[in-house]
Amino acid sequence: MKQITIYNSLTHKKEQFVPLDEEMVTMYSCGPTVYDRVHVGNLRAFIMADTLQRILRHVGGYDLRWVMNITDIDDKMIARSQEKYPGEEPAESLKKLAQQYESKFLQDLEKVGVEVDDVMAFPHATDYIKKIQALIADLYEQEIAYIADGSIYFSLEAYEKKGGKYGQLAHIAEIAKTRIDDQDQKQGAGDFALWKAHKPGEPSWDFELNGAKYPGRPGWHIKCSAMSTDLLGKEFDIHTGGVDLKFPHHENEIAQCGGTLARYWVHNEHLTIDKSKMAKSAGNFVKLDDVADPLALRLMMLSAHYRSQMDFSEDGLSAAHARLVKLREWASKLVNNPQSGTDAQVTKLVQDFDAALADDMNTPQAMAVLAAIENTAARGEDVYAFLLHADEVLGLHIFELMERVRTIEGVDEILSKREDARKDKDYTHSDELRSQLNDLGVGVEDTPEGQIVWQLF
Repeated sequence: MKQITIYNSLTHKKEQFVPLDEEMVTMYSCGPTVYDRVHVGNLRAFIMADTLQRILRHVGGYDLRWVMNITDIDDKMIARSQEKYPGEEPAESLKKLAQQYESKFLQDLEKVGVEVDDVMAFPHATDYIKKIQALIADLYEQEIAYIADGSIYFSLEAYEKKGGKYGQLAHIAEIAKTRIDDQDQKQGAGDFALWKAHKPGEPSWDFELNGAKYPGRPGWHIKCSAMSTDLLGKEFDIHTGGVDLKFPHHENEIAQCGGTLARYWVHNEHLTIDKSKMAKSAGNFVKLDDVADPLALRLMMLSAHYRSQMDFSEDGLSAAHARLVKLREWASKLVNNPQSGTDAQVTKLVQDFDAALADDMNTPQAMAVLAAIENTAARGEDVYAFLLHADEVLGLHIFELMERVRTIEGVDEILSKREDARKDKDYTHSDELRSQLNDLGVGVEDTPEGQIVWQLF
């Protein structure tokens, strides 16, 4: 197995990755709250997590248990479900909303190259109510949680008095203790809700604690703690998410689990737009539906290190698409014009490619090595094998989407007609035929080598 290093947000340094089990890595990724479509800024976290799991599998040689949760109950979910389904029972409207946007989310993952089957489980918060309640009851028995006006809160003061160290991840404990959230029944300003008391018109679950009943619903942070520990154990290897989740969400997850949870915390920086964080609340976001080639978005994100902020632009996306077309063209040449032989220079560059990815996911350096191999004169089996490997690790699906095209009925005939139209310089008809291909889910690009085609997700 190849040695992998990861920057650990918990220790603020790059560390050699040593899993709890030498063969099986356990990893949890904070998934979406399914009240709306995710935007391309959200997708950076999922592309980062997918790239990491691919590196662990295909460079590190590990097997992986990867879990990504679905948050299907929270304030935003309730508000949106009431807005969309005003005549429905609260629980039914919540379920309808969750199913609609979870389906869209999984489709978006596939479009940006995340293979949903690589994820071992997508647990839903509403399926974990009993386990969430058991975790809350345990915190209450430890006298780390308290009840106020029907809600149950986590006490930072009690946690620290019992030896807990709050702020070890975010390193902002003093700020945390003065943080105010949306409920004012708390004893301490930094305390947070584990269980929220039922309000009229909201979905709720029965919860009996210490002989009394507290109907309501889970708080934000407790859901992930229950799902991750149930599926991966009280201590697991890696927890991923966007840097905006570091505090308070991930900090509170750790506290709820007694100060232990994941051994390595991996956070990606924001995808910005015009140098500002992309966010639905700010209205400055881009949806994946507005991106013609979603895998170009993935390639664009891989061109920057995951711990660096990256600014989204149409120029950057166009450049990534042009680069991806070149890679597809290169793959087409290797498939259609196979050559024998190996090249010592290529062998060394392949080693450099894996070394870059093993060094805290240095995808920009890996992409530079990929370009260096593409620019060599070598075209033998080793180059073909390398590009297959690079495609697998980077998740660009170059070969897979190229092969899928030939299974679509009518594609070959349209391509032949389009080639004739271009020879006749009938570009209007050529564009019409391009549209027909797009309608069939096929992308096409004209290159000096001819038409390069691939199946769109």
